[in-house]
Amino acid sequence: MEELRAPQRRDWRIWGGILVVFVCGVLVGTVATGAYHHYERQHRWEQGLAGMKPRVMKHLTHELRLSDDQRHAFEVIVSQAEAELLNLRIKQQPHVDDVLVKTLDALKGTLTPEQQSKLDEQYNSLQKRWAADRAYAQQLQPGSRP
Repeated sequence: MEELRAPQRRDWRIWGGILVVFVCGVLVGTVATGAYHHYERQHRWEQGLAGMKPRVMKHLTHELRLSDDQRHAFEVIVSQAEAELLNLRIKQQPHVDDVLVKTLDALKGTLTPEQQSKLDEQYNSLQKRWAADRAYAQQLQPGSRP
C-alpha cells in the first residue's frame, strides 16, 4: 500500500507545480496588460489632438477594410474635418479656460495646500497639452510650414 502512495504523491506534486506556474503566468499577464493599457492611455493623452487622426484612420481602415483608393479619399476628408474641428476648438478655448479657472478656484477652497499643489500640477499638464494642440493646429493652417 505504501508503494502506491509514493507515485500518487509525486503526481500531485507535479500537478501542483504546474498549477502554480500557470497561476503565476496569469497574474504576470494581468499586471503586464494593465501596465500596457495605462501606458497607452498616457501616451494618447500626451499626443493630444495630433494623435487623433492616425488613430481614426487606423480604426476606419481596419473596420471598413478600405482599399488604397478609399483610404486616400478618407485621408483627405478626415484631414479637412480635423482642421475644422481644431479651429472650432481653438475659438472656444478662451471660454473653456474661463470656466475651468473659475471651477479650479472654487475647488481650491476645499483642498489642503498639498492637494492644491497637486491640482495645480494637473492643470499645468493640461495647459501644456492644449499649447501643443494649438501648435499642431497652427501647423495645419494653409501656408504654414510643418
